Amino acid sequence: MKLCSVERVWDEGEHNAFTDLCEFKQALWLCFREAEGHVSDEGDIRILRRGYDENDFSSAALIHIDGIDLRDPKLVQSPDGRLLLTCAGVNRSSERFDLQSFTAWSDDGSSWTELCAQGDANMWLWRSRYLADGAYSVAYNYSLDKVSLYKMDAAGDYQMHLDPLFSLAQNGLAYPNEHDLSLLDDGAALCLLRRDKDSGTGQLGYAKPPYLDWQWQDLGIPIGGPAMLKLDDGRLLCAVRLYQPVRTSLCWLDADQGKLNEVQVLPSDGDTSYPGLVQQGNAIYCSYYSSHEDKTAIYLAELDLSQD
Repeated sequence: MKLCSVERVWDEGEHNAFTDLCEFKQALWLCFREAEGHVSDEGDIRILRRGYDENDFSSAALIHIDGIDLRDPKLVQSPDGRLLLTCAGVNRSSERFDLQSFTAWSDDGSSWTELCAQGDANMWLWRSRYLADGAYSVAYNYSLDKVSLYKMDAAGDYQMHLDPLFSLAQNGLAYPNEHDLSLLDDGAALCLLRRDKDSGTGQLGYAKPPYLDWQWQDLGIPIGGPAMLKLDDGRLLCAVRLYQPVRTSLCWLDADQGKLNEVQVLPSDGDTSYPGLVQQGNAIYCSYYSSHEDKTAIYLAELDLSQD
């Protein structure tokens, strides 16, 4: 694919990071955390909107809770036509690590319900994705060498579905954490999973409904901030942080072989990653953040699939 453009779309915060991207109501919706630093006592969720017939993003919403560091917002459109936000909030006022995952809903992307606590305390629901029979999320805890699979019930609350999904005790590999899920045409699902201990190599999981029996492949390389998108033609495109040197890149995923093939390095360096992906016809949009131009800023890359 051809890299057509990279736009610096937001740098108004001291630290602008941890993006996601979603298509909703004929527009791109870009969310991220805006705060004083990579780790700070408070962090806000900023949501930007850009119509496909518009040139610039505009701020649509800012979500804030006094004394809470809101982190890693993720967006997805629900089957009933609403926008679902998933994020985590960290309370740093006590000596212990105090984290709660949240969801919120919007009909228009600008007005949001109050953040609603989800899952178990200190379990980080990383993102929401819709599979064959509803919304799912994979959660991790800094102190536990495992991730667990949660499923949203009819009331919109996440309940434990599979514990563990992947663990040191079960798989012999330590500290699984961030993820993305993708629904395949036959109803099966893939899980792209980050790890950060021992070899640190990413993992690729596969399961058929009801997503209780997973087979795993080792990708052979460390990855960070994984995002995965099944294209209209069936190919699997991933955006991840790669290392040595640190960069945010787009990769084709060969799910049969369990391999990531790097295809496009995005302008990036240092503090970078946490991308989001959207396809619109032959155009691929990738949001991400990077510190390669002094401060951490939010970027949007546009690529053309018709020019392989």
